[in-house]
Amino acid sequence: MDTLEITDDDIMEVWDLCSECYLQNGYRISFPSNTDPTKTYQWRYLKAIANKFIEWEFDEATSKQFIQIAIQHCKEQGIIRKGLAALHQGNMLQICYDKLKRQDNSNKQNCETIKHIHQWLESQSNADLFNVLMKRNNKHEYCNLTKWYQASRISRLYLALSISCGKALRHLEANFPEERELLPRTTQLFMIRSDFLKSEHNIQDFITILQKEWRR
Repeated sequence: MDTLEITDDDIMEVWDLCSECYLQNGYRISFPSNTDPTKTYQWRYLKAIANKFIEWEFDEATSKQFIQIAIQHCKEQGIIRKGLAALHQGNMLQICYDKLKRQDNSNKQNCETIKHIHQWLESQSNADLFNVLMKRNNKHEYCNLTKWYQASRISRLYLALSISCGKALRHLEANFPEERELLPRTTQLFMIRSDFLKSEHNIQDFITILQKEWRR
């Protein structure tokens, strides 16, 4: 791996990513005081990660996603306090790489699903989507949103990301609370959306798909 061209700037970029992600998880990492950073174990760990990023051909966004996954994994394993050393225990980097790939595959599937749902909804609505979602064939039937969710035409993720769906759910909560109980709870949708927004790749891909329906 030493044959790869790793500069001090490359290593410091990895340091910045790691520092930011550790802080987001409530931990601060630092180089030993009164010591040349390049002579420390941390520097060796950072260089190994930078080498991996080049080997795996990661861009900046993917590198950040990997670090977030790795630190979250260390947190779940109870070893986050070990700092960068935790990322080099056993085959930790490979475990996190495999986890990243599984997440990417899941994101791609979600992307295709949301794209399909959005296109189908657009084909159903020549007017405002909210009004189409709230439409009832008669007063004894559920609205389209409820029927389409129960028929798996609309997913929980779409409910969590769509402006019109959010507005429709609030309308049901205020006016048809019993029907609202047939749909995912607001707390569930909040957690789905929060987990989804951890990936910058997700945000860019889905803004492109949903456009004005993207729930900011």
